[in-house]
Amino acid sequence: MKTKTFMVAALTTGLLCLMAGGAFGAEVRGVTDTEVKLACLVDFSGPGKYAGASISDAFKDYVAWVNDQGGVAGRKIELIIEDGGILPNTSLNAAKKVIMKDGVFAIPFILGSAGASAILPLCEENSVVMMPHGANKKFFDPGNKWVFVPHTVQYSMACLAVEHILQKNPKARIGMIYQDDGFGREGLEGAQAAAKFMNSQIVEAAPYKMGTIDFSPHMSTLKGANVDWIVLWTYLPQSAAVIKQKTKMGWDVKLISNNTTGVPPLFQLVGDESEGYLLVTPYAPGYMDLPGINKAKEVNKKYGNFEKQLGNPVYPDYLYLAGWGYIAAAVEGLRRAGKDLTPESYIKALEGIKDFDMGGMCPNMTFGPNRHVSSFSSLILRADAKNKRFVIEESFKEPRTPQH
Repeated sequence: MKTKTFMVAALTTGLLCLMAGGAFGAEVRGVTDTEVKLACLVDFSGPGKYAGASISDAFKDYVAWVNDQGGVAGRKIELIIEDGGILPNTSLNAAKKVIMKDGVFAIPFILGSAGASAILPLCEENSVVMMPHGANKKFFDPGNKWVFVPHTVQYSMACLAVEHILQKNPKARIGMIYQDDGFGREGLEGAQAAAKFMNSQIVEAAPYKMGTIDFSPHMSTLKGANVDWIVLWTYLPQSAAVIKQKTKMGWDVKLISNNTTGVPPLFQLVGDESEGYLLVTPYAPGYMDLPGINKAKEVNKKYGNFEKQLGNPVYPDYLYLAGWGYIAAAVEGLRRAGKDLTPESYIKALEGIKDFDMGGMCPNMTFGPNRHVSSFSSLILRADAKNKRFVIEESFKEPRTPQH
């Protein structure tokens, strides 16, 4: 009887151990003892294709550097770069591919606010952390468990643009040209909020459909409204077209735009006509002697093609540095999560990042349980056409307009 009881107890203990082993050893998509899969969704074929190569270059270099040091918690990073095409439908198809077919653990970069909004339900359903570039205000107000933004959002940058204008000239008449989608409307909302906060208003707003290249109607409308400043929530080709139209009209109106246009190719497109063009951005110009930028250059020299990339004066260095910021945040979360890596432990780890040093290339990163946007601060840059680069007009600061 004692022998039988002992055997039953032993079998029960064995089953419990097996059950426990199964529970603790449950598979996590994209994670093994030696590897973690991450995806970067950029644009190589759509309206944001000028950004694709530079962002993916940064991801490749950073991952090669991390893997060369042994990876994170004993895991090498397998990086999957996919063309998301920036549009909602193409972004969703790309996200389905990397999640369902490639089995990635997280998506630490998705280009475009419209694309990010389109893939959010899929990420929620499959417990995938994502990091959108061109993020919307809803990603911090009210916020989302699965979304982290390693710098500021479009709403905040638009607020700062309008505040910059009105602090210099409280009576400025401000107009706006914006892309008629989530990205552009986010900029419009921020601009209107800041104007109201500063006891002013956006006197005229002219939306355009993605792909528009003729801005003569928009500029005529704004000139008819007697504006002296125009806020542009546009991509690079559209900003260049507006600058050219301004010159054609002989109109001395001032322009301020967003981070996506702060790249050297602007000078190739419009030359001396770019002089004085302003923009709001969370990343410092790539030529600056800052520890974070110097580190990126050091890594690019070893793992990339420095002569064609960060060592090339016409290379879109802002986009490289933006990509660097995203993958740096993602990897820091992996480090903090350690060996026991699950979607929940990853979220907790990211929320534990406090004042993560970015070496001056952008504001240091801080997240928290109720803070999934690392900063609201940006720079104001001015185009120096003679030297074909952007210079700092105003140092990093947060908008005064309430962000919640």
